[in-house]
Amino acid sequence: MQQYHITLKNEKIKQYNRIAFFFIIINLAIFIFIAFSTPIKLIRISAIGAVFLITAALIIDYFLTLLKNNEGSPYKLAAEYVISMAWLYMEYWWIFILLFLLGLIYQISRRPLIVQIVKDKIIYPSFPSKKIAWSEINNIILKDGLLTIDFKNNKIIQQYIDPKSYNINEQEFNDFCRQQLNKSS
Repeated sequence: MQQYHITLKNEKIKQYNRIAFFFIIINLAIFIFIAFSTPIKLIRISAIGAVFLITAALIIDYFLTLLKNNEGSPYKLAAEYVISMAWLYMEYWWIFILLFLLGLIYQISRRPLIVQIVKDKIIYPSFPSKKIAWSEINNIILKDGLLTIDFKNNKIIQQYIDPKSYNINEQEFNDFCRQQLNKSS
């Protein structure tokens, strides 16, 4: 069965990483403050442990980024979950839930955006994934690294393809899509 997997370029990944780093630094500062100011031993130990683990994750992430372009590094995400667990351990449930959900959103936003094009449908990587039937589409074209999906309801999706994974023969792809469109009409 002929199928195509096209990875779209995620142009906002740097913004997502900056926002995550901002949240991590703010929580790190709060944990340092709590470690020095609280008289409760359990909370102080939790804050010190969180500071140590968050700092270690950020240092590892920094050095891996220096060594190679490591976009998929899980260390910022690990730091976010350490922060959530520290708040849970200190019994601040509402902060735990908020930061855990932010960590999930960060994880979802960093996932690779892969469009799957098969004989019976197209799976577009929105959240949740959108299944598009060929009968809903007027045209789909891949040209010069730009994927264009033209719907019958006059909606258009245009996304650039990730240049690292761009190894598709455009003519073959466009012919395959034209065949599928002709079958569905």
